[in-house]
Formats: sequence, structure tokens, C-alpha cells
Amino acid sequence: MKVLLILVIATLKFKSEADALNKTCQPEDFHYEFTECDDEGGRWRVSVPTPNTCTGGVPNPPTRVEECSVSCAPGWFFNLSKLECALCPSGTYSLGGGVLFDSWTSLPRGFSTYTEAVRSAFAPWRRHGDLDCNENGWQGKGDVLASKGGPCAAVLVYTVKLVKPGAVHYTYQYTNEEIIFEFQAQDEECQSIDDADNYKWPPLTREGQWQTRSMELKPGLNVLHWKTIGMEAHGSSRPVLIKSIQISGVAHSSECSPCPAGTFSGSGAHECTECEEGYYAPQGSSACLPCDPISHYAPKGSAFCLERPPCTSQDYYETDSACDEKNQTRAVYKWVEPQVCREQVKGSVSLPPSGEVKTCPPCNPGMHYTTGPGCVFCPRDQHSDGVSPCKPCPPSTAPNYGYQYQWWSSLPPKMTATCMTADVLGCSTSDGWQVAGDHIQSGQGLADDAYLVLSLKVDGLRGREGFVGRPMEVGRISFTFELSCVSECVFAFMEASASKGLTVLEKWTGAQPRQHYSYLVTRNDSYTFSWAFQKVSWDKSYKKQGLLRMFKADMAKVFSINVTNTIDGGASSCLPCPQAPSAVGCIPCPAGHYIENNTTECTHCPPDTVVTDPLPYGRQSCLPCGPGLTAPDHLTCIVECRLTVDNRTYDLTSIRKARVMMGNTLFTSSGAKFFHMFNISLCGNTSVSCANNVSYNMEGEVTTVISRVCRSTIVPGLEGMSGPKRIGAVATQSVTLGDHLVAVTTNTTVMDITVIEEFQQQNNSNRKDLHFYYTTPLSTHACPKGRSTTVTLHCDPDESGDGKVTLPQQCPDGTCDGCNFHFLWSSAFGCHECSKDDLIVVRGECVAGQQKVHYIAPKNCRAPDGLPQGHSVPCTTRLPFLIEVIVLGTVSMALMLCLLLFCLWKKNQRLEYRYMKLVASTSSKDGIMELPPAESCALDYGEEEEVQLAKNPSRGILSKLKHHRIAPTEGRGLLVKSMTHTSKDPLT
Repeated sequence: MKVLLILVIATLKFKSEADALNKTCQPEDFHYEFTECDDEGGRWRVSVPTPNTCTGGVPNPPTRVEECSVSCAPGWFFNLSKLECALCPSGTYSLGGGVLFDSWTSLPRGFSTYTEAVRSAFAPWRRHGDLDCNENGWQGKGDVLASKGGPCAAVLVYTVKLVKPGAVHYTYQYTNEEIIFEFQAQDEECQSIDDADNYKWPPLTREGQWQTRSMELKPGLNVLHWKTIGMEAHGSSRPVLIKSIQISGVAHSSECSPCPAGTFSGSGAHECTECEEGYYAPQGSSACLPCDPISHYAPKGSAFCLERPPCTSQDYYETDSACDEKNQTRAVYKWVEPQVCREQVKGSVSLPPSGEVKTCPPCNPGMHYTTGPGCVFCPRDQHSDGVSPCKPCPPSTAPNYGYQYQWWSSLPPKMTATCMTADVLGCSTSDGWQVAGDHIQSGQGLADDAYLVLSLKVDGLRGREGFVGRPMEVGRISFTFELSCVSECVFAFMEASASKGLTVLEKWTGAQPRQHYSYLVTRNDSYTFSWAFQKVSWDKSYKKQGLLRMFKADMAKVFSINVTNTIDGGASSCLPCPQAPSAVGCIPCPAGHYIENNTTECTHCPPDTVVTDPLPYGRQSCLPCGPGLTAPDHLTCIVECRLTVDNRTYDLTSIRKARVMMGNTLFTSSGAKFFHMFNISLCGNTSVSCANNVSYNMEGEVTTVISRVCRSTIVPGLEGMSGPKRIGAVATQSVTLGDHLVAVTTNTTVMDITVIEEFQQQNNSNRKDLHFYYTTPLSTHACPKGRSTTVTLHCDPDESGDGKVTLPQQCPDGTCDGCNFHFLWSSAFGCHECSKDDLIVVRGECVAGQQKVHYIAPKNCRAPDGLPQGHSVPCTTRLPFLIEVIVLGTVSMALMLCLLLFCLWKKNQRLEYRYMKLVASTSSKDGIMELPPAESCALDYGEEEEVQLAKNPSRGILSKLKHHRIAPTEGRGLLVKSMTHTSKDPLT
């Protein structure tokens, strides 16, 4: 019954698709397939018709197979008819229990991709509107699968079920540090496979190079993820590329795969072999077929033959033969290899004969000619112009070393030339550049997708890095070049150092006239400078037609290369220098000294200046430090942890250690999170470091960024595994935000660096914040002017410990544009120290003739470490002079007020008297009793006239009181004037 049910299901599976067909299925129209494994560990082999070909018919009966993990060896396939492994026939191959994906014209079956926007306050362009991530996902480009980053996360997923232990191998190219590249392997429960973290972060590769990573897998379901996250708004010019993915340990292969065109195989092959040059092979070939060598040719791995065109002047090039013992050479013409043109046809040109013998061009400056190797650098302490023999420098002078390449009879010392292609098919020779006398040019006869690299290794420079108002010049590299292209060729100038990965410094596209380019080197390190040329852009270079030589005449020419201030190389001139006492050589001036132009003596520089030149000539070599900075050793401008700004003293000794600060958590649209970690050094000569220990390491090296302020991108791992140990294991994308401290001041703008407005509002009249200004002058594609950082130290007496570091509210990740960063450090140590006059004196009660005196610091400053302690002083009964003056003044004012009140009262009495007199006078006229009038107005005979002379009263207050007499008399309630009577006065 169970067998019948399986047969019915298998037959009905294809019945609906063949209903419209009238053909009855014959035995040859059926093929075998396996059902899924059941709970008993077995499965059934059933016979099913080919879809959409026929209908009906009688299938073969199903067969029970008790083993689900059948797998064959490489070169074998599982024959479903015989239920056993069999050899692959010629022209095919099989990985046995494995699958290989190396063609990416379209996404192979079993793969899926998706993209998601990364919403981040770190990048303002991610906060507005919806992002279209379709162009930023994994895309097939023919021979490679590419993801160019941008403001999105792109994920490539492949799910595979292994029947035995296996492995995954993938070949990739990852050169751009602006992209996070991650590989994850999970089981059927979406849990990370053991040891997967060891393979999670593929290392960087060098430009144009491929690397293969492998990881062992366990039986069962495995879900493989390749993920990229772009940290910049623009797409990468060199995206992450995957060339092939191979997985072993899968179930049997029921058939062998035909060999791709251009390859062949014999019986039982597990891979196909490419055809050699001059041979071709269609798909599924067991052998390569030769082309007619006279009329046709075929590059390596060709699917068909190509007709040989007539030779033209572009099929050969001119070069100089090696100089002989007579220092002579001649022009030699050579066919471009491999020679594909045909000489024996009408209209074809012939190879020109060699030129006449001529004198070899001179050696480059700083070099001399020797038999055998040709031009080599002069011995130590000698110089040459390239024509004359090397000779020692004159007394009191020293050689000025450098690399000066302007003649190209052979590849100069320290230089290499390479050729790379996606499939290593387009390089007829490993030398990608050819010398041509007065210039060196990109190699001819190479495929259009060839990536040609010319490299110069510099072991070190003599200058010392620094920043005093501008980045100090450690050295300089300059070159003159020209691009002759009809295609959209690309010419890039790159820099790679021991402390920093590969960086594209400048790029040119299309035809370019002859021009000069100069680059200032500000870091003292060992470098490899490279010039890379490619005729087609990266998205076209991985297509099969790129292997055709369509742009044979396109080339790049480099005429001269000059590197100054190197520790080795050759010297074309000598510079004056201080003479040693023994008069045998030059001596370096001590730190903080410069060389007098006239006397070549060492002279001390002014205080707080630095000297960075290896041979500092003149007082102008002493460069002053920025505001608030000092230079105790005359080598580096630093800020002391105890400093004075605007006549206020700050003590930052307690917060001199590096401060670690975590930024806000950022999320992708699917919930994947990451954040940034900042390291800040505030004062002293202390540096901080941010390690790239997961994806920035190249060739097994762990790179570390060392500066004053740096930032790392933290991508958390598995859920439930957090903490410092886990965080340290996933640090990546480390960049410097401030190599140099340029100023410490209360001003909010220094050197075009401005404190964010939100932090400027923290100032008040009593507390002025200190602003620390950092800069990194190295320009990048995202920040052409470099990066800058401001740390605002805010006085907050209520903050305990080292204080609190916060980010701007409007820019939660510290920056609004990705180039200028801002931090607010609130701490009690941000307050200036109180001076003696700022302290508040508090006196206690007088006890036994003694009283306590205490000193208290106000809130607008911080108590110094040497704050006077409370002490006792003798009590005193005498008030302080100031208080005495205040008391005396108060008593005097009180007396004056009393006197004034008395005078006002007296004046009021007089006014009242006059008023009453006036009232009395008015009342007598109204019938009130009056005194009898006198009988006569004249004096009798003999009466003496009493004359009273009135003197003018004194105007003083006391005189007025003395002479003013008032006699109040009661009379019917009225006051009457008193009169003086004599004996002669009549009484009536």
C-alpha cells in the first residue's frame, strides 16, 4: 500500500503539466529521481517522466534504498539506473560529493541575495528618505560576483546539506577598507558553527590579487553568508569580488557536468583543463583542436579560433638594447607578444630593422654606471649627477639622498612591474611595463582586462612627522605622466605602508595630456608607491570579451619619478652642515637647534618651537607651537597636564589617561547592529591605539592605528556573547580622527576648525570651557581636507570621578558630516584652580581667646591641592577698621536725622502759632470780646517814650531759639499777646 501511494504521488506530480500533450510516455521518456529521506533513514528511487513531453505511460516500479548518505569520489557520478558510482565520460567532470560555482552570468541555482539599508546617524545621507539598495547588492559580472558597498548591507546566501564532513572554499578579492566584508556559517537552527568566528573576517588582499579562504563544515544543513556593509555614501571603486565557490561533502551527483568551452577532460576527471594558445575547444570536448597557425590564432582557453589580421605599426614597439662594455646601445624593434598579426598578407607592415649604435643615456642622478648590472646607486656619502663618476661630498656638506628616475634604459633599483588578470589569461609576460629610453610605458600585447602595476619601495624617510600650523613635510614624491587612450582607461596612484593599508591617493580616467603630480608625505614610515593602469573599468574587466585585445594602442607613460628625503638611494647634490670637531664629517644639530646659513653653526631655537627638518637651515626652521601648547624637547608640540590659559591654571593630571567612549548603537533595517568606539587622549605626550584585528589585517598582520583620537567600528558577534573581550575580537574599520593636537584655548574657532554650536552654549561669564583641537591632514575620498576633532572640557563641579563624555544631540555618532567630530567632556577637573583672592574666608566663634579660620572655594573654580587648611588665630575685641567706619557713619547719620526732625518740629510750632493768631484776629471781628482801646494815641507831657530797638536776629538755629519768646495765655480758649505795663499806663 505504501509503495502504491508513493507511485501515485510521483505520477500526479507531472500529470497536470502534460495534460495538454497527446503523446503517451514511453520507457525512454522516464528518468529516475530520489525522494527525500524518511524517518527510517531511507528513501525511494522513483521513475518520473520528463516534464512537458508526454503523458500517461507506465513508469518503472519504485526501489527502496536504505542509505541516504551515498556519495561518490571526485571524477565519479552516481548511476541511478545501477544504483552505484561510475566514472565520468570524457569531456565531462565531477567533483563527486562537491559543487563548484565559477560562472556568474546569472545567479546559480541555490543562491539568494538581498540588501538592506543601513540607518545611521553617522551618515546624514542615511537619515532622509528611503534608500534604493538594488544597485549595491551582489551582482554577477560574468567571471566574478561583485558587491560595491555603498550605503547598504548586501548579503549572499547559499544553503547546502552535507552528507559527510566537507568544506567550503571561496576565492575573493577585497582591497577597499571602506567596506566591511564578513563570512558566516550557520547550522539549521541559525546558530553559528563552532570555530566559525575564526573565519568570520576575511583579510584584505592587495590590488589585483586573489586569495582563497577555506573552512571545514559538518554533516547536516549549512547556511553560508557572505555579507558586505558599506560605511561611506559612495560606492566603492574596487568592490568585493568573489571568483569561485566550491563546496565538498554534499550528496552524490547523478550526472557529470560538461566541460566549459575552451577546456577539455579525459575519462574520470574531477576538473577540466584549459586549452593552450593556438588551440580551441567547444563545450564538452575531450581534447583541444588546433587552429591554422598561418591564418588563425587562439588565446589560452579559447572556445574558437580568431582570424589573424594584417600587421600594423601598433603590433610592434621600440626599446633600447642593454648597454655594452663600451656604454653603447641601439634601438631594437620587437613584435608584441603573443604575435597575432600576419606578416605575409597584402598591406601588412614588416618589423623595422634595428637602429644605429648610439651612446647609452646617462644614469639617473645619484647613480653611476658599472659593467654588468648597469646603473647603480653611488656608495654611501658620495654623489653624482648621473654623467660623472661618483665622488665624496666636499667638507662641511652631506649628501641629499633621494630617488630621481628620469632615464629608463632598464628598470631602476627598488622598482618592480607586474601584470595581473582575473583568469591569468591576458598576461603574455609577468612584466606589465616596458622601458623606452626617456619614459616607461604600460606593456603592449596584453589583454584589455590586464591590471598593470608599477611599484616603488621606499624603506624610510629622513624627516620627522609633525603638525605646526600645517603638516610637516617628511618627504615628497612627484612624477610626470601621460595617458593615451580611446577607451575609458583608468590610471591610479596608490600608497601602502606598514602602519596603514593600501590607499588610492589619486585616479585619472580617459586620455590625459602630459602633466606633473606631486604628493606630500607627512608620516615617517616605510612605503610602497604604486602606479596601476587598466584599459577598461572593473565592471567590464571581468567579462570574456575583455580578454580580446580591442584597445592595443591604449597605454600609460611615466616620464620621471622623484622621491626626496629618503634614508637611502642616491644623492645628486650635497648640502652644507655643521662640521665635526675632527673635521671628518657632519654632525647633526641637537634638538631645538637650527643651522646658521652663513656660519653653519648650531643655534638654539626660541622656547615652545619645534624643528622637524633633518637639516634645518635658518631661524625659519623653528616653528612655533599653537595656543596653549609647549615643546619642552623641541620635537613635538604637546599640552602639559598642568597648563595656564587666559591667566587661569588648570590641572588635568587626574584625567590624563586615555578615555574610551562608546557611541550610539546603529542598526540595519533587518536589526543587525554595530557601533563605534572612540579613544581620546587629552594631555601629556600620551597616544591612543585602535586595533584592526578582524578584517583590516593583511597577509596575517594585525594593523593598529596610533594617534591622539581614533575610532573603531564594532560589529557585535553572537547574541549573549558581549563584553570587553568579545568587543575586542570584532574591532574593525579603525581610523584616526586626530593625529596632532594643534591648540588648547577658550576660543571656539582655530584654523578653520569650529566647535559645534551646541557645545558653545555651555560657556558663561564665570566658567569658560577649554577646547582641544585635533587634526588629521591626510585627505581621503570622503574627506578631501582630512578629519578634525574638538573636545570641549566643560567645568561641572557636580561630576564625580573623571567626568562624563557625551556626543552632540544633533549628531549622535559624534559627527554630522563624517569628517569633523565633536565631544563634550564634563568634569570637575575642567574648572580652573582658584586663586588666593577667589577663596572665601570664614571665621568661627571666639573660644578661649581663639577662633577658627577656614577657606572655601567658590563654585566657579576648583580648590587647588595646596588649599590652606583651617587654623586658629587670637580673638580681638576691636572691630575691623572697615566695620568701625561703617558704625561711625551710621551713628553720624542717625544724629543728623534726629536734629533734622527737631528743626522740622520747631518750624511746625511757629507755623501753628501764626495760624492761631490769625484765627484770633478773625474771631474779634465776629463779636468776640476785645480789649478796650487806648484813650489817646499820643504821649502825655513829661512821659518818657520807651523805645525798643529791634536788632536783626541771628540766622543761626541757636540764635533763633534764644531770641524767639512766645507767651501763651489762656483766654476763652484763645491765645492773646502778653503786654508789658508801666506805672504810667492807664488802666481802663
